[in-house]
Order: sequence, then structure tokens, then C-alpha cells
Amino acid sequence: MTQGLVIYSGRNRPDLTPVYNLFEKLTQTQIVVEKIYHHVVGQRVIAERNAPCADLLLTNSQLAVEMIRDAGVFEPYPAPVAQAYPEWLRAPDYSWLSFTAWPRVAMINRAVLPDPAEWPRRLEDLTEPRFKHRVACAALVEMTTVAQFAGLRVVKGDAWTENLIARLRANDMRVYPSNLDTREALIQEGLAAAFANSSNAHVFYLEGNPVAEAWLDQDDGDVGTHVEAHTVAVLRGCGHPAAARDFIDFLLSPEIQSFLARLYGETPVNAEAVHGWVRPLAQIRRVDAPLQALVRRMESTVELLRGAGFDARE
Repeated sequence: MTQGLVIYSGRNRPDLTPVYNLFEKLTQTQIVVEKIYHHVVGQRVIAERNAPCADLLLTNSQLAVEMIRDAGVFEPYPAPVAQAYPEWLRAPDYSWLSFTAWPRVAMINRAVLPDPAEWPRRLEDLTEPRFKHRVACAALVEMTTVAQFAGLRVVKGDAWTENLIARLRANDMRVYPSNLDTREALIQEGLAAAFANSSNAHVFYLEGNPVAEAWLDQDDGDVGTHVEAHTVAVLRGCGHPAAARDFIDFLLSPEIQSFLARLYGETPVNAEAVHGWVRPLAQIRRVDAPLQALVRRMESTVELLRGAGFDARE
């Protein structure tokens, strides 16, 4: 086996080791992975852009890579699968590509809400008295939390979004340090619902927790749900560009897309994948907020959420 690929991974959970192992054994190409905190991985590749130490960057966010795309650290790769993508799943120049999507849902504690008729159907339902002190959300350190509300600002306006945030907090919505803490609190503290990515709900369920997905704002005329994606990008000037492109093709193949859906409940971006119990992208009404519009609002949304207590450590 020859060393052929170095990956910086800002995605640290769920672990992609099974995918790396398959690629190594099928191609005889060794992979070295360095896991880096997702808030600093972009700074790392920018600092190394004149002499990159890795071949690929994997992240858990489209925003993370779009915010540094203009730094010129990526080598565009229009992978065959990605050429059929809707535009929101890739950079305009193919500098980065989504490899699985993760829509936001309300993760339901079925021990508290056993009847699906009682589950929320819209985000605003979580402001109702019946959910007082029974809803959990991750703090603003999680980019998903910030991006969800930034998207609402784009499509519904600042006044509407600020009013929603105020009503959620007035209803004693609990804020936890991370997505992991949030989903654990859902069960341990007997809460009713938590903001979560759909794949989190699948993984947590497979660990034996009584949870389910409530899909919000999916009816005609509704705003839809926020949908983000895990991304991959070839680093410009890397040492193994051919192996990097081969790995991307492998990651986007129907086999691996189906594998990730089965293993982690992640939403395939390849329409030929076997989705199983995972809802296909084509059946999800999403918040239609252009990525650049989100990027422009991220910093101010952080400040908005900080003012509303979303940096709390409960």
C-alpha cells in the first residue's frame, strides 16, 4: 500500500473511518486523516496555501468552505455526480462539493410525546405553552444553530426572525453547549423536543434512545426547513491531486452514499443511492436562502443570538 492521500477533517462526528478503510482496501491507497476543530480548519488551510500539507478538506458545513473560497485555497473539481447537482449543493466553480445533506428537524422524545398527533408541525409551534421549558437547542458555537436563524432572516426578514427568537426564549427554551449535549439532555432531562440534524436523530435512535423526527414547515406555503451539507474540496497545489479526485468520486458513488444513509442516517446527494428510511432530498421542502446571503448574515446573526442568550452554558 502506498501513501496517497492526506485529509484534514473538520467533520469529527460521525466518524468516516469505515469509508476511509473501504477506499484504502479497494485502491491500495493509504489515507492519513488529521481531525481539526471545525472553527479553525479554514484558518489552517489558508495559512498553508502556499505549501499545502493535505490533499483534501472535509467539513461539516457549506458555509465554512464558502466563506474561504475567495482565498484561492481550493482546486475546482467538477465531479461527474456533482455536474447533476442543483446549484445549492456546490460552489459556483466546483471548488467545493456537498457529499451528504443534513436537514434540520425537531427531534422528538417519544417517552414524552408518544402520539405523533402531538408533535410540532411548524417551527412556531415550539413557542406554544405546551412546550414551555421542554425544548432544547445548541448554543451559537454550533454553526448549524446560527445558519438556521440566518436563513430565516433571509427569507422571512429580521423582524419576523427576531420575534420568533424572543418567543422561543420567553417560552424557556433551553440552550446547551453543543449538539451532542442537546440531544443527551432531551432524554436525560425528559424534554419534549430538540433542534437537531436529521442524521443526529437516526444515530441517537440506533443507540437505543426513544427518539423520532418531526419534519417542520413542510406544507404548501410553509417556509421549509434549513438544509446544510457536509462538504469536500481538493486543496490547490496538493501533493496527490489524482488520488484526491478519486476519493471524491468514491465518496459520491451510489455505494458510499447508500452506505452513509444506512450507517448514519445521512441524506444522499446522489439520486441513485438507496435511501432506505432516510427522506430523500427531493421530498424535503427547504428554506430557499442563497448561500452568499447566509454568509453575509452570519456575523450579525451570531450577535443577535448572543443577545438572546444563545451563548449560555446550561
